[in-house]
Amino acid sequence: MDINIELRAEVLEYSLFIEKLINDLLLLNLGIYDEKENTRLFSNKGKLSFQNKIDLLFDIEVLSNDENSEFGLLMNIRNKFLHDIDCSSFQVLLKQLDKGIVNRFKKYLDDEKLITNEDACKKACLKLFNKNMETINNKIKAKKALQDSIHKFYKLHNEKIIFYIDSIHDLLEKVSIATENSELENPKVAILGEEILHILQETVNKLNTESKQIDFEDFFKSSENMKSLFGIKRGLNDMPKWTDFSLANPNKADF
Repeated sequence: MDINIELRAEVLEYSLFIEKLINDLLLLNLGIYDEKENTRLFSNKGKLSFQNKIDLLFDIEVLSNDENSEFGLLMNIRNKFLHDIDCSSFQVLLKQLDKGIVNRFKKYLDDEKLITNEDACKKACLKLFNKNMETINNKIKAKKALQDSIHKFYKLHNEKIIFYIDSIHDLLEKVSIATENSELENPKVAILGEEILHILQETVNKLNTESKQIDFEDFFKSSENMKSLFGIKRGLNDMPKWTDFSLANPNKADF
């Protein structure tokens, strides 16, 4: 009995890459990307299925309904090839799947009429895999762009605060110097001048005490600060990219 182990291994390889990156994408959006080994649900001993993970990504609006459906389609193919010993080809597989799933698969064929062509179905499966990988890549890029925008916003906001604080300091210093250098011959004016100096000094002391300027370089080196501000504990550059995987080559279809 020919169980077509090469085909099964290829489909398994697709699904392993997808499941790994889906797991990372979910962790990234939940803010626990760098702690996956310490989680009860996302470690190697985790209890969430792949379907649970893509459904959760859909629920938190990371994946659209169509994207969720595309990942589910690949998993349907994967499950049949891995758990059904009689499912040794795409022709056998397609006869076992319901019409709706088959119609979704047809969209990845170069021509729907090629549905009975085994090689065409293999290429369609590769195209589906690459589409899923591209979706993950786009999600990572979108997340990175969002984090960069937040970073710029807070950086500009902090710079603006520092500018205002420095301006107030300069103003208070100039008023203080001008008051000190004034010849206040009138006793009442002299008393007023002393009161102004006292008020200025209190204001300066308050600013020095309560307005702590944040060093953004040090701020963003802190995992806890990143967690509280952005919801993650390390930079997005640590996320794997779909182009890192050899299977992402669109010309590869040699099962």
